[in-house]
Amino acid sequence: MELSEAIKGRRSIRKFKPDSVAKELLVDILEAGNWAPSAKNGHQWRFTVLTRKAKDDYNSMFRDTLDGFIKKHGRNEAGSAPGTLAIMEEAPVLVIVWNTNEYGWPSEEHSVAAAMQNICLRAYDLGLGSLWIGDVFYAYPETIEYFGKNWKLSGAISIGYPDTVGKVPKKKSLDEVAEFIE
Repeated sequence: MELSEAIKGRRSIRKFKPDSVAKELLVDILEAGNWAPSAKNGHQWRFTVLTRKAKDDYNSMFRDTLDGFIKKHGRNEAGSAPGTLAIMEEAPVLVIVWNTNEYGWPSEEHSVAAAMQNICLRAYDLGLGSLWIGDVFYAYPETIEYFGKNWKLSGAISIGYPDTVGKVPKKKSLDEVAEFIE
């Protein structure tokens, strides 16, 4: 697959088949993430890959935390998080993405985002679907405590075989988003 095809063809997948994903494919996908550019070559990203019972246990903790949030703040304040949790439960793989923030530079967040993008593109290239998830921030301190990490939570990515084709998003034209100055 050409790179431009992967960039333009990758979609956010929100319905997954129950088929498990071979560990070899997951290693290949994470390797792509590990090849992302990083601030001062720090490789600030870390990945916690959850499948089967480990994924179910984490999602259970996330559900309990989200339910508590909804009871306190109301369903509307939870935004898309309940729907996202359903996707996390359905997908066979959930990758929790961390930032070691080794140097404390904002550019390290960009490094982790580049790794996440590489993961999503490689998953698509291998015939898998992915969803970049920010809603895990509804359980930010709980997730850090759950895993016993002293890193920053950057997000999560659900991975699996797509059960639907994602919508082609409406994109702004390049004229709307770029300017050329001489």
